[in-house]
Amino acid sequence: MRVLTIHGWGFCPKVFQTLEEIGKVIHHRLEEESLKRETQKVAEKIDKDALVVGWSLGATIAVLASLKNPPKGLVLIGATPHFGKAWKEQYIESFFRELEENFERKLKEFRKTVWGESICGDELPSEEKAVKLLKEFVQTDISEPLRGLNIPTVILHGRKDPITPYREAKKMLKLNPALKLITYDGGHFPKHFTRRDWEKIFKSLCQL
Repeated sequence: MRVLTIHGWGFCPKVFQTLEEIGKVIHHRLEEESLKRETQKVAEKIDKDALVVGWSLGATIAVLASLKNPPKGLVLIGATPHFGKAWKEQYIESFFRELEENFERKLKEFRKTVWGESICGDELPSEEKAVKLLKEFVQTDISEPLRGLNIPTVILHGRKDPITPYREAKKMLKLNPALKLITYDGGHFPKHFTRRDWEKIFKSLCQL
């Protein structure tokens, strides 16, 4: 099994380390370039036998990259058709203000909210590039690509996700009923998933 992972904003490939127990895994590390450039880089790594796993912003990139180079299947974690419409504008503006005031502090606060304990250590992205990429993500609407998506796709969403509300998964299903929704009792990432849990997800994907 060949798996290509794309982590979420502000994090690193270590979030997918459990997957390395399953088979050949290639981690795409976001270099905080433009969304268009990151999408192109991911598309170049896809082949027809690859299963692509994208988390949050990485899920958006996975969908856009699949338009350029379709993989065997997609797993979209904590995904949304349009993050800019997932929350009130005032909340999003407040987040960017706090990033501007103290980027390192806000990023670490975000990581703690999402993950709890440290997963990426003191590894920090470039502030300028990270903020630019996040702004592009917030403004990107993938509703139309989702409507036309005909690749076997699993939406994996935590019922207690504090970053991408569970209602966003429902929006994706409304756009494309062929997508399969699998929920788990947790937050923005299924960090307690074991090898067996991931194998079940991939088995469900391959049955679509």
